[in-house]
Amino acid sequence: MIYWYDDLYMDQPVRREEEKCRRTIEKRSFWQKLPWKKNYYIIMLANNRENLFEIMNTSEMFFRYYGYTDIYIIGVSRHYEGAVEMFRRIMTEGYRKDVGFDPRQLFLRERFQPGKTVRR
Repeated sequence: MIYWYDDLYMDQPVRREEEKCRRTIEKRSFWQKLPWKKNYYIIMLANNRENLFEIMNTSEMFFRYYGYTDIYIIGVSRHYEGAVEMFRRIMTEGYRKDVGFDPRQLFLRERFQPGKTVRR
């Protein structure tokens, strides 16, 4: 299941079409892999406990593995560079506010809302 962060980070192209973007990401179908379909880059909590976050292209979400795992999305960007910049901004703001900033404490799973179930 896909869970969305309460205060989702987005870049301008995504913010303009937020609902359409969410629906596209939640579909997770093979058709998203086609070259003419819109792909997004998501910043999500890492499935590996040793890592903090992952940046992933949504075209990879049609793999069966992602159908069985929970995905906690923190931010969405139209381009990879935008996702990296968004991640840099999140971390910089956190450390600027508090030197003892711990991202694991900021992005607790309780602060995520489940996505709408999309029928295939």
